[in-house]
Amino acid sequence: MRWIQEYTGNQTSQVLTMDYKDNPRFPHTCVIKRRTDDDDPMTDDQYSQIIYQGKCRSYNVNTTSGTGDVIISNRKLSLPVKQKEWGESRPIPIEGDRVEVNKGSYTESGEVIDKMPGNLGTHILWKYGRN
Repeated sequence: MRWIQEYTGNQTSQVLTMDYKDNPRFPHTCVIKRRTDDDDPMTDDQYSQIIYQGKCRSYNVNTTSGTGDVIISNRKLSLPVKQKEWGESRPIPIEGDRVEVNKGSYTESGEVIDKMPGNLGTHILWKYGRN
């Protein structure tokens, strides 16, 4: 919000205006993949079954551990998919699935730890290793 001056004839008045900010609920895109039991040695990607691909929101949960050479952060991923929408045609993410989040200028990747229902969809707890 900011004040601007308007000139009307001989009078000056101040008006409070609001600037529009583009702040979508799900600003990122993500892919959740599941490992397949494919014994093909020519396949580079072992995670070939796509569980979810679309918009999401990834954020910190403030849990970090640095017990080795790599710092591990726990993050949450909000998906606009309600619990009842997961099923046969769309398998629910499980522990060990691979997460890749595109945040515009960089990509984060990690592994699913847990899932839980949320107000506007599903929350996925995942660990992000910073190399």
